[in-house]
Amino acid sequence: MSNPSTSHFTFLLAESAKAQFSARDCSDHIALVRAYNGWKDAERQQSGHEYCWKNFLSAQTLKAIDSLRKQFFSLLKDTGLVDKPSENCNSRSIDEHLMRAVICAGLFPGLCSVVNKEKSITLKTMEDGQVLLYSNSVNAGVPKIPYPWLVFNEKVKVNSVFLRDSTGVSDSVLLLFGGNIERGGLDGHLKMLGGYLDFFMKPTLGDMYLSLKRELEELIQNKLLDPKLDIQFHNELLMAIRLLVSEDQCEGRFVFGRQLPASSKKAEKAKNVAGDGGGNSKNELQTLLARAGHEAPTYKTKQLKNNQFRSTVFFNGLDFVGQPCSSKKLAEKDAAAAALLWLKGETHSYSRNTDSSVLLKKSKTINQNRIPVRDGKWN
Repeated sequence: MSNPSTSHFTFLLAESAKAQFSARDCSDHIALVRAYNGWKDAERQQSGHEYCWKNFLSAQTLKAIDSLRKQFFSLLKDTGLVDKPSENCNSRSIDEHLMRAVICAGLFPGLCSVVNKEKSITLKTMEDGQVLLYSNSVNAGVPKIPYPWLVFNEKVKVNSVFLRDSTGVSDSVLLLFGGNIERGGLDGHLKMLGGYLDFFMKPTLGDMYLSLKRELEELIQNKLLDPKLDIQFHNELLMAIRLLVSEDQCEGRFVFGRQLPASSKKAEKAKNVAGDGGGNSKNELQTLLARAGHEAPTYKTKQLKNNQFRSTVFFNGLDFVGQPCSSKKLAEKDAAAAALLWLKGETHSYSRNTDSSVLLKKSKTINQNRIPVRDGKWN
């Protein structure tokens, strides 16, 4: 039987070795790339076995990775996408931002939001709500993850849902290399995953993201159709994307949107508890307005003759009336949910004939220089 103290000491040494490969980059995948590259260098010097022993790595696993890389490179050559030796194709292999972009493109929609609190980090996925990281992840023991998102390879449910092998990415990486982007109900409002993820920014910046993503996808499609296409003729596009990704200050925020479709009983229960749209619609509405630079909404609730309640929410000169509910709390949530649906462009029911762009006009009590977008480098 092994000595528990010895086993724990070995575990700490292994974690220390992995942390060195991570270099505080908040990426299990980049740490693995560095470990592999170090092993390749050691193999050239006939010291691969010693390298694995010192860094608690499996030589068999690294050899399997090496074999898969060669197979993948062979497939790329067969398609005509590369016509050079593998060494000549790695000129940007140390570009951390490029690696994050590739990792994001490969793992999306395996996505987790990151909210750094004073003494803890809250992680949530769209399907599971709050999740945890496996203890052997380089992101598990850090006091703060300086990225608004983690993309992950796998999740496992024990008592809680745990994520394996995660990488931190910025808003720019997610918007440009993640899934489809749609326009929201407000100018400068972009959304992903059917509206579950919301991004708020200057309208011109939102248009730029949409344009760059469209041009990038067209370039990739043309390259696949014509492998001999020289992408260097599109150097301005590539430079713009590289600059945008590298200069993103990673100050994005996550706003929970509508719940995923649930079974009929669960959906009905969620609606009764939180109002239409799931989640706490009052909190979501207040968060959305605060991020757009507006004052908090106010509510006026009346008790109806049938002992039910109907609430009206007011903000920025607009008002929305909810459906009758069994309590004042639910009535306010229903009114907030109605306002959210209109703001996100999913309904036209509104007590006055106006357009959602009116929200961009500030009231006299608000600083006229403030813009409806989070603080950050690109605002």
